[in-house]
Amino acid sequence: MVSMVGPIVTLIISLIVMLYIGWYSFKKRQAESMEDYFLASRTVGTLVVALSLFATQYSGNSMIGYTARAYRIGFQQLVFPVFMVMIPVAYMLFIPRLYVLAHRRKYITLLDFLEDRFRSKTLCFIAGIFLFWGIYVQFIEQLQASGTLFAGLGSHIPYWSGVVILGSIIAVYVAIGGMRGAMLAQAIQGGIMFLGILFLIIYSWIHFGGLGSSVQKLLEISPSKVLPPQSSGGILNWASTMALVGLGGAMYAHSIQQLFASRNENVLKHSLARMAVLTFITPTILVFIGVIAAANILGLSGMDTEKVIPIMLTQIMQRSTFAYWAMSIVFTAILMATLSTASGVLISLTTIIIRDFYRRFINPNVTDLKATRVARWFNFVILIVSMILVLEPKTTIWRLTEIKFEGLLQAVPAVLLGLYWSRATKPAIITGMLVGGVVAVGMSLSGNPRFLGIHGGVLGMLLNFFVAITISLMTSSKEDEIQSFGEKFVNLFKLNQ
Repeated sequence: MVSMVGPIVTLIISLIVMLYIGWYSFKKRQAESMEDYFLASRTVGTLVVALSLFATQYSGNSMIGYTARAYRIGFQQLVFPVFMVMIPVAYMLFIPRLYVLAHRRKYITLLDFLEDRFRSKTLCFIAGIFLFWGIYVQFIEQLQASGTLFAGLGSHIPYWSGVVILGSIIAVYVAIGGMRGAMLAQAIQGGIMFLGILFLIIYSWIHFGGLGSSVQKLLEISPSKVLPPQSSGGILNWASTMALVGLGGAMYAHSIQQLFASRNENVLKHSLARMAVLTFITPTILVFIGVIAAANILGLSGMDTEKVIPIMLTQIMQRSTFAYWAMSIVFTAILMATLSTASGVLISLTTIIIRDFYRRFINPNVTDLKATRVARWFNFVILIVSMILVLEPKTTIWRLTEIKFEGLLQAVPAVLLGLYWSRATKPAIITGMLVGGVVAVGMSLSGNPRFLGIHGGVLGMLLNFFVAITISLMTSSKEDEIQSFGEKFVNLFKLNQ
């Protein structure tokens, strides 16, 4: 049995640092306002934005769930680096324009733009449901990844301990530090995570014999894990996955809030450029780790495959003292990856509930002071409900990933058409979202989440676009709405050219 002293020591040190950051951020707040709590008063610099975005995109579900998927399907998971690069590419479709509007018109969330654009609380409510769906499932992923990591290190460690301990720490430092605390912590967590990934690939290579020998073993025991997809369904699934993750990942409410928090446009551009590099290197390493594990750790199937990383850690720890402490850092890195994403998600969940739902639909006159105080306590409500739901995991982390993106995709047509097409109408966008959502949910509940390899959420988004465009063309916009669109969302950029 491997001693847990090293992982516990490195974890405690890291958690103390995270709690200090929360306290420091609380002291550095500029005002007890929603803009300060949810956007750090729009003062965040390039390094913090870039590392926090990186840490948000690569979380515990990436290191545990995506590596487990590479263990199950082999090199077909090389679509992972490609579709993660699609996220910064997708950002370029709308973030530069949306960022300028957010600073000029003081948007805090994506729904602020949609309400300003379409003047419809119904549309905002439906879009808010899809955004909340996506990031809440992501929060569940992080808690499940924490529990899986703890449980995989030894039979004497209960699954629930990882869920409760890490969840509680997240809620505390997010409640205290807000977006400023979350992003500063994420920046440090991103650095620790990248160091941990490097340690893991180096020691996996040394301990198990490297990628070349692993490929030779797989050719003998499971050749399908080495070969590319042979069927048209497999190829369509690759393309569908790129659309699913690229566009869905770009709709993360917490990532958009982090981008809104950027100090200026140069910070935004430099952050996205650095993110694009990191989003290719990191998942490629994780795929290689999964392939090495598939060749050397045999006999895992189903939900047990998600314990492959903890099993690798315990085996490598026994190699030497240095390896033991290196893997202790990897253990902490995985938990930091989980903490980084979960903290950003948690603050966005409270933003949606308090600002987008409570203030917009229930109590428009609530003061910033009261709203931020309620938001701090609501972090713990969300955490308790989520812990109850995740104590008995029902599906793999990868399937949860697909489910979250299928919801987020249904907000894509509203954002893109709202930004670039003056003839997009409220009834058209609302109908499109409802039709797309019904398709995505219906296919998932039917037990057939794909058609010809294409995800139900992707099909729903395509139908969403079609319905929104068709109805908009059939029901012409009012002249004053088109003029308002030009004044608010077009003329500003003509002046900047």
